[in-house]
Amino acid sequence: MKVLILYTTVPEDVDSARRVCEFDLEQAARGISDVLPEAAVARVRGEPREILTTLDTLCPEVVYNLCEAPLGRPEFEAHVAALLEWSGVRFTGSGSETLSLCRRKDRATAVLAAAGIPVPNEGGFPCIVKPVDQDGSAFIGHDSVCEDLAALARARKRVPNLMVQEFLPGREFAVSLWGRSEPDYVSIGETMFREGLHLITYAAKWDVDSADFANSPLSYDIDLDPGLRATVISVARRAWRVVGARGCLRVDIRLNAGGEPKVLDVNPNPEMSPGVGIYRAVVEAGWTWKRFVQAQLAWS
Repeated sequence: MKVLILYTTVPEDVDSARRVCEFDLEQAARGISDVLPEAAVARVRGEPREILTTLDTLCPEVVYNLCEAPLGRPEFEAHVAALLEWSGVRFTGSGSETLSLCRRKDRATAVLAAAGIPVPNEGGFPCIVKPVDQDGSAFIGHDSVCEDLAALARARKRVPNLMVQEFLPGREFAVSLWGRSEPDYVSIGETMFREGLHLITYAAKWDVDSADFANSPLSYDIDLDPGLRATVISVARRAWRVVGARGCLRVDIRLNAGGEPKVLDVNPNPEMSPGVGIYRAVVEAGWTWKRFVQAQLAWS
C-alpha cells in the first residue's frame, strides 16, 4: 500500500497572539514516518493546486492527513479533507463535514445539545468567554472567566466572535477515542489543576515555561468512580456518533457543580506529536504507537 504522510508547514506569518509551535507538525509527521518507513512524506503550504500536484506526482493509495492549518489558517483544515474526498483518495481521520462542524464551537455545541448530549448552559455567572472559531485554546486566559457584567464587557472587547457559557467548577477530562467508524477504544486523562489555576489557558497548552503549563499536568493515573467513568465514556461516545467522527477523536468533558459531565469541546484532529495528545493516550491505554498508526490506515 502506497502511503503519503501529508502535513502543512509552519506559516511565515503567525498572529502575535499565537505561538509558532502550535503550527509545527514536523514532530508529528516524523513520529508517524518512524513506524511507516516506506511511506512518502510531503510538507505543503496548503494551496489546492500544490496538494493536487503532490497527489498526481506520488499517487498514494492512502494519505495520512496532518494538514491542520493550510496556508497558516486553521479554518481551512476541512478544505484539505474535502479536496481529498473530491479527488477520491482515502485519508485518515474524519471527513470534511465533521471537521467543518467541530471547527465552529457554537454550531457543534448546538448540534450536541439537540441530540440530548449535555453541554454547558449559555450565560450566567461565573461564565467563560471563548472564541467560536479558534482552536488550541487560542485567546483563552485567566480573564476568560467572568464573575460579573463588567468583566464580561471587557472580555467581549478582547475576544472576537465569541460565545458565552456557564463556567463549570468541576474536574476536567480529556477523553481520547479511536476506532473505524465506532469509538471502540478509549483512554481518559484528567487535568490536575494546581496553585489556584482552574482552566486550560493558551499558555497552559503551549508555553512550556509558564506557570500555567506547570500547574495543569495531564494525568492518566486517576481515581475515577466506576459509575462516573461509565457516564463520561458514554457521553464521549455519543458525541463521536453525533458529529460523525472516524479514526480518532478527543472530547473535552468537565463536571458541573453537581458532578454531572458536560461536553466542552470535540476535537476530530487531536495532537499526534510523540509523547503528547493522542499519542500518549493510546500508549497509556496499552497500545503501541505503531499499532495505532497502522490501525488508522486500515480504518481510512
